[in-house]
Amino acid sequence: MNEFANWKVRNAEFIDTIAAVAEANADGKWLRILSFKLNETDIDGDSIEYDTEDYIYCHIEAEGTGTESPVFSDTVLVNYRGRLIPTLSYPEGKVFDESYKGALNPAVNVPTKFSVGGVVVGWSTALQRMKAGDIWRVYIPAELGYGSRKQTDIPAYSALIFDMNLVNLYHIGTPVPKQ
Repeated sequence: MNEFANWKVRNAEFIDTIAAVAEANADGKWLRILSFKLNETDIDGDSIEYDTEDYIYCHIEAEGTGTESPVFSDTVLVNYRGRLIPTLSYPEGKVFDESYKGALNPAVNVPTKFSVGGVVVGWSTALQRMKAGDIWRVYIPAELGYGSRKQTDIPAYSALIFDMNLVNLYHIGTPVPKQ
């Protein structure tokens, strides 16, 4: 069987399943975060209803000691691993990009520099809520990732799963250390 058959449908179903787990929040460590590009209320202050693909879902693996979150214009240093949804060949999801090998160890991993506004909407949304030292597993629906666009090892309509560790943030105008 082709593991990418019905890929769009399977990814949407995967996000719906994650949304249900996040909304149940059985362990108290789940966040459901509306895309930073959308408003939670309309002009009259009434709540707006959105679908599961308008949110990212985050499981907090560890809380850092940082006191502030980056904003859209900031630069961040992040350890990360990006995967696709699980398949038979890749039960944890196929890794398509990573800044470290093996287990995450913030004490020795060399983080990658990003502009908060220079990544996919789902990443920007997560980063703007994280604090330095946080380690999150982030589930991004295709619509907040690459959508209908195929990227090198990422098929179109792919939900993305990221293990993210925000190491540090730098406000605009603050020099970022060379890596």
